[in-house]
Amino acid sequence: MNQLNEFLSRKLPLLILLMAIGTYVSPYHLNVPSSVPSLLLGVVIFFTGLSMNVNAIKQIHTKKRELFLATLLKWTLTVFLSIGLAYAFFSHKPDLAAGIILSGVVPSATAATLYTFLAGGTTPLVISASLVDIFISPIVTPLSMMGLSSQEVSISIWSLLQSFFFIVLLPLGAGLLVQRMIPTLVTHSKSVTKLGSSVALLLIIHTLVGSGKDAISSEIGSMPLLAAVTFVQVIGPMLLAYYIAKILNVQEADARAILFQVGLCNTALAAILAFEFISELAAIAPIVNMIFNLSLGALFANHFAKKEEREATLAS
Repeated sequence: MNQLNEFLSRKLPLLILLMAIGTYVSPYHLNVPSSVPSLLLGVVIFFTGLSMNVNAIKQIHTKKRELFLATLLKWTLTVFLSIGLAYAFFSHKPDLAAGIILSGVVPSATAATLYTFLAGGTTPLVISASLVDIFISPIVTPLSMMGLSSQEVSISIWSLLQSFFFIVLLPLGAGLLVQRMIPTLVTHSKSVTKLGSSVALLLIIHTLVGSGKDAISSEIGSMPLLAAVTFVQVIGPMLLAYYIAKILNVQEADARAILFQVGLCNTALAAILAFEFISELAAIAPIVNMIFNLSLGALFANHFAKKEEREATLAS
C-alpha cells in the first residue's frame, strides 16, 4: 500500500488531468446520484479527522500571531484576487465566474497539510487555520457572489451552512470522536487516508465531468483563458503570502505553512458546491484549480525539501 500511496501522491495532478480529459472524451461514465461526490468527500474528511494530530493543534496557542496572519491573508489575498479575476475576465459568463470565486472562498485543501509537512513547515498552523476557515467560508461565500448578474448564481447562507455541516463538520467531528474513543486507529488510518483521498478525488472528478459534458462542450473555447486565470489565482496568493510573512519577520517554517494555507484551497469541495448550487459548468473552474494547486503545491514542497537537504549537507 505504501508504494501505491507514493505513486498516487506523486502523480495525482497528472492523474486528475487524465481523468478529466478521459471522462470528457469517453462515451461512457458512471451515472450516479448527485449526492455521491458529497459522500465521497465526506469520507475523505472523516479519515482526515481520524488521523489528525490533536495534540499538535493544542500547542498552537504559542503562534497566535502566525495563525491570525494566515487567516487574514487567506481571506483577503485569495478571496479578493479570486473575485477580481472572475469579474475582470468572466463577468459575461456568470457560471464560470462563480466557479472561480468558489475556488477561492472554500477552506484550505487537505493537501496543504501534506505539502507543509514535506516542505518542513509548521503543520499544526495549517491544521488550525483550516479549522478556522470552516466557520468563515459559509459566510463569505454567498457575499462574494452578490455582484454576479445572474438569477441562477445565488447561494443562501443557510443552504451553504447545511452543506458544510454534512460534508465537512459532521465527518470531521465523527473522525475526531472515533480517534478519541479508539486512539490506536490513528496509526493505522494514515495510509488508508492517503489512498482513500486520492481515489475519492479521482472519482469525484469523473462523476462531475461526466455529468457536465454538454456544459463543458458549450464553453470549450473559454478553457485556455480559464486555465491562465486559474494559474494566476493559485500562484499569486502563494507567493504574496510567503513574502509578506517574511517581511513581517515570521519564522521560515511558519512562512512556508502560510504559503500553503493561503494558496491551496479545497477545490474538491468547491466543485461539489458549484455543481449542487449553480451548474455543471461552474464546477469546471474548481477542477482546473485542483490540477494547478496540487501541481504547484508539489513543486514548492519539493523546492523547500531540497533546500533543507542542501542546508543540512552544508551544516554537516
